[in-house]
Amino acid sequence: MQEKYFGSLLIVLGGILGLLLIIAILHGLLPGGEIKDSVGIVQSFVTAAAVIVAGFLAIVKWELFRDFEPHLTISHNVKHRSIGESYVHLDVTVTLRNSSKVKVELQEGFLVLQKISPTTDEIVERVYAEAFAHGNVEDFEWPVLEEQVRQWQRRELIIEPGESHSDLLEFIISSEVRTVQLYTFYYDHRFTDGDIGWSMATVYDIMD
Repeated sequence: MQEKYFGSLLIVLGGILGLLLIIAILHGLLPGGEIKDSVGIVQSFVTAAAVIVAGFLAIVKWELFRDFEPHLTISHNVKHRSIGESYVHLDVTVTLRNSSKVKVELQEGFLVLQKISPTTDEIVERVYAEAFAHGNVEDFEWPVLEEQVRQWQRRELIIEPGESHSDLLEFIISSEVRTVQLYTFYYDHRFTDGDIGWSMATVYDIMD
């Protein structure tokens, strides 16, 4: 978004500087009188406009407006309990806090539950090899236990600045699973130059 604004302001500044150059040439060529005085006044206004646009360019370039972009802080609160002899009930509270100065409008979210242990050496080696092949050893693709998709209509879920929204998700998994990873991702679809999204991953050990 900032690159779009920066490009537009750069074009405007170029146009103003071109106009300023033409006015300066006219001011030098015209004889004295009211016309030359009028050109001088216009030149002063155009110069002021160039200074203002240049200031905005500097602000955008230095990202001083970044606080006015939407931003979410995501946290996970995970609990579990045994049910029966073979299963565990897992509940996850995802808290989405708007830590920016503009509203966040969510329309889609994903939560992926992955199994980390117990596992075999072959799976660990494959997961690591695939992550290394894609150049991202910090993002292992562990076997997926379950995926959940959250969807909202337009303007159904708006989080105002400083406010929070909690999303509760539940899973039933085998009691043999000892460690899981929870990965969540939420989208804001209002931006035409690409979806803005926020993610969070949490590793959770299931203890008796």
